[in-house]
Amino acid sequence: MSKYSKVILFLLIFLGSIFLLFKENYFYGSILILLSLIPIFFIFRNEFLLLAFLKIRKKDMKGLKKYLEYVKNPELQLTKNQIAYYYFLNGILYSEKNILQSENYMQKALDFGLKFKQNIAIAKLNLAIASLSKGDKKRADLLLLEAKKTDISGLLHDQIQIIKMQMKKMNIGNRQNPYIRN
Repeated sequence: MSKYSKVILFLLIFLGSIFLLFKENYFYGSILILLSLIPIFFIFRNEFLLLAFLKIRKKDMKGLKKYLEYVKNPELQLTKNQIAYYYFLNGILYSEKNILQSENYMQKALDFGLKFKQNIAIAKLNLAIASLSKGDKKRADLLLLEAKKTDISGLLHDQIQIIKMQMKKMNIGNRQNPYIRN
C-alpha cells in the first residue's frame, strides 16, 4: 500500500468519525478517531519493514526475503529513512550470497542516510569486506577504520579484528623476497 493511499484511508476514517460525532454517536466516533491513527502510524513505520526486522532478529533469511519482496516500489511506498533501511536489509540479505550486490545495497543505504551509528558501522563493515574481495586494501582499511569509529558499543570489534587479520594474511603473500634480484 502506498503512503498516499494510507493518507486517503486516514482521511476517510477521520471524516467518518467526525460525521458520527456530529450525529451525537460519541462512542463510535471516538473509536474511529483512534482507528484513524493506525494508517498514520504505518506511514512512518512501514509494516513490511517492521516484519522484516522481526525476521532478522530470528535470523530467518527466507522470511526476511519474503517481506522485502512485498515492497515493490520503495520510492513510492516508503519515506526517505525507510528507503535507507530497505536497502540496508537487502544488503544484509545478500551479504552471504552475493557480496557485490550487497555492496550496492549498502552504499545506497548510506547515501539515503541510516539513522543509527551501529547500522552505519555494519554497512561500512560490509563495504570493507566487499572492497577486500575486489582487492582494494586501501579502501577496505579506510572503511574498517570508519566502522571502528562509528561502532560506539563495540559489538563489531571481533569482526573488525578478523577482517584485519585476513588483510595481513593477504599482505604476506604479496611480499617479495629481498634476496632475489628483479
